[in-house]
Amino acid sequence: MLLIPGDELSSKKSNFIVRSVVVNEASLFISSEIMNAPEHPLTDSLELSISGDIKEQKGDNASAPGYGLRIPGIVKRIIPIDNSTSWAYWWCVPGRLLLPEDVALLQSDYNRLESILTKLVWLWGGRFIGVEPSSNVNNWQQVLKLVRESKLNPDVVDIDFFPLTVRTNEAEGNIGVEPAHWHIEFFQLEATDGGYKLQEPKNACGCQIWTRPPFIKQLDTGEATIRYDLGISQPLDMTTPPWQALSGIN
Repeated sequence: MLLIPGDELSSKKSNFIVRSVVVNEASLFISSEIMNAPEHPLTDSLELSISGDIKEQKGDNASAPGYGLRIPGIVKRIIPIDNSTSWAYWWCVPGRLLLPEDVALLQSDYNRLESILTKLVWLWGGRFIGVEPSSNVNNWQQVLKLVRESKLNPDVVDIDFFPLTVRTNEAEGNIGVEPAHWHIEFFQLEATDGGYKLQEPKNACGCQIWTRPPFIKQLDTGEATIRYDLGISQPLDMTTPPWQALSGIN
C-alpha cells in the first residue's frame, strides 16, 4: 500500500496533490533498480509484525502507546509481473494500527510505486471503478483524475495481484476465465491514538489492470462473452519476511 503525497494528513482532505511522473515509455519497461522496497526504520520489530497474531502478545492494541511494543502495521508484499519478474511494496495489514513510521515510509516510497503503476497502465490499459459505471483508462494520471472526480481524496493505495483463474459453472453451463490482473484500491487514513487507521466505510473506487479481458464461454455453443463482473479469482498474497532478499527480480 502506498501513500499519496501531499500536505499534512490533517489538511490533506482538501489539498490532494497529483504529482506528474515523467516516464520514457521507450526505455526499459521496469528497471531492476526500482523493484525493491525501501527498508523499514523499525526493522527489529518487523518479525513480530509478520510472525502471527499480535493480539496474543499484548491484547488488541499491541501497537498502542504504553504497551512497549511498537509493531509496524505494514509488511512487505510481493507483486508478480510475469513468471520471472516481481516487485515489492509495503502493504497495510487490515485492522492493524499504522505507526507514524509506517506512514512516513509509505509516503517516501510513493514515487517508486507510482512509476511502476504508470508503466503497467501504459502497457495494458485499465478499467476505472467508481460510483459511475466502469470506464477504460489509458494512463495513470487519468486514473487519479477520475478518483478526484469521484469526490475521494485518497491517502493510500492498495494493490492486489490476481493470477489466472478458470472455473466451470455447471448450473449455468459455462466456463468463466479471469486472466491475470492487478486490482488497485484507494483509501483514506484517519488519525487515531498512537497512529493512523484506514477509514471505514470507504467509497467504492479503484482501478483494474487486465492482461486480457475476462470472459465466459458457453459449454454447448462455444460462444464467448466478455464479462468484468465474474469475481471468481482470489488475490495471490505473497508476504515475505523483510530479512529475506526478494527473489525472482530481473
